[in-house]
Amino acid sequence: AESGLPVQAAATYVDVVLSLDTVAYASGDVLAATQAVTDAVTMTDGKGVIQSVSVIDYDGQAQALDLVFLSANVGIGTENAAVSISDADAAHLLGCVSIASGDYVNLVNSRIATKTNVGLGVKAVLATRDIYVAAISRGTGTYTAAGIKLRLHITSNI
Repeated sequence: AESGLPVQAAATYVDVVLSLDTVAYASGDVLAATQAVTDAVTMTDGKGVIQSVSVIDYDGQAQALDLVFLSANVGIGTENAAVSISDADAAHLLGCVSIASGDYVNLVNSRIATKTNVGLGVKAVLATRDIYVAAISRGTGTYTAAGIKLRLHITSNI
């Protein structure tokens, strides 16, 4: 029989307000350039699991989008232009979470979409507790500069 200490997990809730262009997007454009998810995991050089993702759309656009998680601050392209990521930068991809337009709940002045049981493993950037996220438009929305906030629920072993 194995013996040892039980594994304990710590939960972190991290909010990220995406920086957005304010001109209409086309499907396939970079919605939000790569930005930091500060203190995503509980330990420096740590690992974690994204358990759920909520997208709060203050502009009520309810457009489909892909969230791309990365282990380094590398670009997937320029905001409001077609996605363009090099092979070298693609080596830092951790995974993608897709939000469909039908996932949103209408709250009259805003909308929210939540993906549960995501189970996406992530690894912090060297010597930090951070990961990175970018977003790809899969619709034709027009947003204010801070019109979308992500709320991530991440667990980490401690």
